Amino acid sequence: TEAAEQRGLWLLAVEAAAAAAAAAAEALGPVVPGRVPVYVMMQLDWMRDGSSLRDPARLGEQLAKLKTAGVRGVMADIWWGLCEPSPGVYRFEAAQALCQLLKTHGLELQATMSFHQCGGNVGDPVSIPIPAWALSVAKSKDMLFRSGRSHISEDCISLSADMVRELPGPAGPRTPLDCYREYIVAFATACREFLGKTVNEIQVGMGPCGELRYPSYMMSRGWQYPGVGLVMADDARLRAMLTADTGLSALPEGLPTDQNALPDGSRLFKASGANSDGQDRELFRVGEGKIFLEWYASVLLKHGEAVLAEAAAALREAKTDAVPPDALALSVKVSGLHWHVMHPSRATEACAGYNSCTSESANAYSDIARMLARATVSGGRPVFFNFTCLEMSNTDNNGNPCTLSAPEDLIAQVRRACVTHNVQLSGENALEFDLATGGWAFERMAKQMRGWSPGRDKMHALTLLRLNDGFVRHESLVELAKFVA
Repeated sequence: TEAAEQRGLWLLAVEAAAAAAAAAAEALGPVVPGRVPVYVMMQLDWMRDGSSLRDPARLGEQLAKLKTAGVRGVMADIWWGLCEPSPGVYRFEAAQALCQLLKTHGLELQATMSFHQCGGNVGDPVSIPIPAWALSVAKSKDMLFRSGRSHISEDCISLSADMVRELPGPAGPRTPLDCYREYIVAFATACREFLGKTVNEIQVGMGPCGELRYPSYMMSRGWQYPGVGLVMADDARLRAMLTADTGLSALPEGLPTDQNALPDGSRLFKASGANSDGQDRELFRVGEGKIFLEWYASVLLKHGEAVLAEAAAALREAKTDAVPPDALALSVKVSGLHWHVMHPSRATEACAGYNSCTSESANAYSDIARMLARATVSGGRPVFFNFTCLEMSNTDNNGNPCTLSAPEDLIAQVRRACVTHNVQLSGENALEFDLATGGWAFERMAKQMRGWSPGRDKMHALTLLRLNDGFVRHESLVELAKFVA
């Protein structure tokens, strides 16, 4: 009965979508996509649970309209918290239904393995925790990121626990890395017929919001822009790693204690001349401050490389060798932390694990791109560098100069790192905007995409936030089609 009901909904979705597509195509006329393909990010709650789509008829109509505007496909979160309801039990029926719907409309899927919670961050209208069976163990075994004793993030499991065998599994305890690998194996197996055809990219979740960073700023705990955030290295295993790797017995003094502080509000990140104690050295460049920040960034990179290795192993285990590397790639999302980029300490980035401050040569994004290049070679598939804030300009914060924001400079730094290490750059806008009146954003993103270039600086793809009914209004589709072309 349930299968018949789902089939009926499917047929209604296809019929409604066909009618919507015909009307939209007639209104728009032919659209020839440009050299940089454009994708659209799905709503966070597109799946009701792991087993079903929330509204297949409505989604089918939206997808049909997107196709008429020349969009290449969509990006969708495949939530760990919904698709592995109990250890080793996977529900990917919703993902399979989405793939089938996309195939019907000739669209592709960037599938995000979302090993983080949804909720409590910018643009999160719904709450989807990580699996209860994982979260309960992580809380009891000190496997979560924290600052001090009480500022704890439940966004994801701490990287310090990557190799800790405490999470339950059908054949015995598992490490988080085991869980991530087995999850990707199960997804790739369930969606095997779509890999390399409909599914062309698997974005591998790395941390909060799926990004390769620490959960240094948390709206759920009162963070407000442009606070620098907090260093999140107080769980017992991270402290033990710090001592083993550097000889430091404790975190350095002078770290931020208020996530809403500005860089000069903490002794470690104060710029030269801003110190009231007569000290003119910048502590993030010397001594224990320098040692700690470089270590803090390095273990984040090691975590990213370890997770990518598990993802590549998962695809081999799922017997995807016949799928060419150019038909199925991996990607990693890196956060566009554009505020305080023009402060010498770059404290916002430093708290998140991006070190561009401890020396003149420190360059977090070159380090990340170098790691992705290694993972491309070892894993046998391209690994894209996916960066946010593509629609922002250096003048956006003129009315709030204390932000020291410089997103365009940041994007240029990222692009140069990708060019140097031969890693393909993809991007996203950071915040949703109205497409019908968003010419300003389209213009900025087109400049960053560099679709005219014959070189490595041309972006691989761009993903727009976020699919809804307003996104596919006629006036929105008109502007979207112009941008896509």
